[in-house]
Amino acid sequence: FSYEVSRALAACEGALLIVDAAQGIQAQTLANAYLAVDANLELIPVVNKIDLPSADPDRVAQEIEDVVGLDAADVLLVSAKTGVGVEELLQSIVDRVPPPSGDRDKPAQALIFDAWFDPYVGAVMLVRMMHGVLHRRERIRFMIAGHEHEISRLDVIDPRPRSVESLSAGEVGMVVAGVKR
Repeated sequence: FSYEVSRALAACEGALLIVDAAQGIQAQTLANAYLAVDANLELIPVVNKIDLPSADPDRVAQEIEDVVGLDAADVLLVSAKTGVGVEELLQSIVDRVPPPSGDRDKPAQALIFDAWFDPYVGAVMLVRMMHGVLHRRERIRFMIAGHEHEISRLDVIDPRPRSVESLSAGEVGMVVAGVKR
């Protein structure tokens, strides 16, 4: 599981550290927080479920400071159920997470951070465009396997997949290239 998380984090500039206001930091959450720190991501601490009767958001915010090292004063208090703090959280993402980087003029380079097999279209890959531009019907090479395939479908994810003719540096999308082996 750690490998999949690290690949997904490599496709991001920031991450939310979401901690339950009633339970505090769990081991898996802490492990993922350290992966985000190691990846040099902007980490935004959030205490969620502040509406629960057993919630103790001040204790949990202090726990985030003591265990992870993020200032308790920067912790955002949120209830996804009632909507309290959601607007502030979204604004914090806009303000604190840097925009994607990458050079559109360099040769195409993409990070595949997730993939699955669809029996009708073949391999479906979630990619983060690091540099360059990919176009539908263009041929791509998988560097390790050395195979080449034509891109049959490109989708940008914003937040749902939407068909596009190209993906550019900094974008996250879905690539289908007829890989059926």
